[in-house]
Amino acid sequence: MTFLFTLFTVVAVRGQEHHAESRSHQLTVSCDNNLFLLNGEDGYYTNGVFLKYDRLSRKHRSAALKRIFSYEIGQMIYNAHSRKILAHGNANFPGGIQEIDRPVTGYLFGKASCSSFYGGNKMLTLGVSVGSIGKNAFGKEVQESWHKMIGIKPHWNWVWDYQLNSETGVNISGVYAFTLVNPERRSWFQITPVTEATVGTIFTNVSQAVVLQFGKLRPMSSGSYWSSRLQENDATGSRPVELFVFYKPEARYQVYNATVQGGMLRDDKGPITSAIEPFFFSQDIGVRYSTPGYCLGYHVTFQTREAKGQFNHHAFGNLVCILRI
Repeated sequence: MTFLFTLFTVVAVRGQEHHAESRSHQLTVSCDNNLFLLNGEDGYYTNGVFLKYDRLSRKHRSAALKRIFSYEIGQMIYNAHSRKILAHGNANFPGGIQEIDRPVTGYLFGKASCSSFYGGNKMLTLGVSVGSIGKNAFGKEVQESWHKMIGIKPHWNWVWDYQLNSETGVNISGVYAFTLVNPERRSWFQITPVTEATVGTIFTNVSQAVVLQFGKLRPMSSGSYWSSRLQENDATGSRPVELFVFYKPEARYQVYNATVQGGMLRDDKGPITSAIEPFFFSQDIGVRYSTPGYCLGYHVTFQTREAKGQFNHHAFGNLVCILRI
């Protein structure tokens, strides 16, 4: 955390040395956690940390108005329904492996992608990622270190003895989005269908979502929600500040999910796996504030069960900070 604070400070100071109309690089740090809901729950997708660097392409060899290249590393941690599970239950807390209703694992990955923005407010993003589940993802080490820092007793960590076995995999993904409402006429309101597909040995799925935005907005090709405010000559007189709320309902059909089913290419997938729910649904509700130099955001995600063994639905919060130079 000290490193990230120092990094933010350096980037922010450097950002003040650049003219607001020319920013071609940005750094995004975001975190998902049950803790951000302040409801005391801690389970399922319990933590995610992501660091992404974007740069604006200065070459215009295609029909795209703008192209942004992105490089990201991240870690996601999945647990059972609660961290308060004892190896042997008592009168106050449940126990035993029958309480591990969702497979336990981390997912550590690196990803490279390119987002192209076209006339008519269209976006196409193509990416490839390489990552690992199981012990190679260091989910146990990260969670145990965090629990030690905040004073959670180590006897809750026994579930990691039953995590999925390690496997490294590759995914290819694509996202296509287009804005239905003309941003020049209705800059306070936008409707954007988003279609996404991922094929690989870790995740294979397809989803359809709709993003509804309300507030002070910029067009898709220069909006903070789409990580596209990087521009060589930004007309900052036209809505230099964004402030909006958004709602994103999404339906997803999943064919394979290695964080639930275990590694696709290995026979011994781990001590506890589960079948997937082919269809699951999610809803994002959030707010963002953005200036030419930085962006701050918060949103809450509500999900239905993605594994057949799950006892409950799931929810978590997200915090995001973007710095541009």
